[in-house]
Amino acid sequence: VWASLAFNEFWGFMGGYFSLVEGVVNLAVFPTVTLDYLLVLFRTELDPVTAWFGKALISVFVVALNMQGVNFVGRSSYLLSILINLPLGVMIILALFYVKDYSPWLDSRQNDYDTNWTFFLGILVFNLSGYDNVGSVAGQVKKPGVTMPKAMIVAIIVGSVSFLVPLMFGAVIDTNYDNWRAGHFAVAGEIVGGRLLFYVLVVAAAMSRITHFMAELCTNAFFLQGMADERMVPPVFGWKHPSTRAPWVSIAANFAVVVAMVTLSLPEIFEFSNFFTISGVVLGLATTIKLRITHPDVPRPYAIPVGTTGLILFFFPCFFLSVYVICCLSIFTASVCTGVVISGILAHYALNEARLVGWSGMQGTVEEVELFGVKSFSDKQEEAPQHRSDV
Repeated sequence: VWASLAFNEFWGFMGGYFSLVEGVVNLAVFPTVTLDYLLVLFRTELDPVTAWFGKALISVFVVALNMQGVNFVGRSSYLLSILINLPLGVMIILALFYVKDYSPWLDSRQNDYDTNWTFFLGILVFNLSGYDNVGSVAGQVKKPGVTMPKAMIVAIIVGSVSFLVPLMFGAVIDTNYDNWRAGHFAVAGEIVGGRLLFYVLVVAAAMSRITHFMAELCTNAFFLQGMADERMVPPVFGWKHPSTRAPWVSIAANFAVVVAMVTLSLPEIFEFSNFFTISGVVLGLATTIKLRITHPDVPRPYAIPVGTTGLILFFFPCFFLSVYVICCLSIFTASVCTGVVISGILAHYALNEARLVGWSGMQGTVEEVELFGVKSFSDKQEEAPQHRSDV
């Protein structure tokens, strides 16, 4: 919406397209990593075909959970987050009795290893992406202007602590960092808590990925549903189940892309995701600066408290690092991503043309869409006069 206001409808569509593709590509990471964690429990490997069916089965399970609605996803994620962090708390308590030397916290071993800064920046971009996804479910939140800033602050604090503190203790439990590989955190837990804690940590890691998968699928599905509300894509993608209020068609569309993407390797998925993350970020930076110039009087309750020149200088490091990461992509990734961008451009003009010539798939509103003999749930149904408390 903001990109459309700053530039035109084309850039509004492309902004949504970048975010949508980035979100769908991100989703492909979770079934792959979840299956890897589960295979650790059974100490086995799967052939590519069996592994694909395993990832597809995990995806079907998460899709079924998302079809229960955003309230179910939110409450389930809250409960699972508590259960996931309990084993970490146990490991930290046991580490207090096991660890005698905390000096590694103060040691710098940077010179002992060849740091791959390009890979580091790529992973950093991937891990910091998705912060804006919460905006796609703002319509499901009462008083989002008050609730969401508080929730994001709490989430940043809790998320940072739950990453940093266990990692600090893991680093002093096993100080031979050459042994650290993906999944080694559970090995550190085994050192202080035995085989039982190892298995519990592996299961907690798998639950963590499923929780993340569930939350990200939810936000991505509502993002596509929002594009349907804005008539950027066919209204059928905005159809919501009348009882669960979940956008079933959008969820199914995300699922279809995920089961195709899981055939790629994790490094390839990271690179694809980073390309579209950075594309969306750069467009967002340009949009913010343009609106400061063309629409200075638009209400900005969370505005960065600097002028336009200060804003450009503030954004410059982010812009520079973004361009650097893009320039470091492999030729294969850059070629495929360019093709996907061209497909988005063609889709924009094709959908516009379809709307102009009266194609039935682009006519009407989301509320008029009927599937399985049932019309979509409409938020307008809740706008009828009600004596509802604001407390």
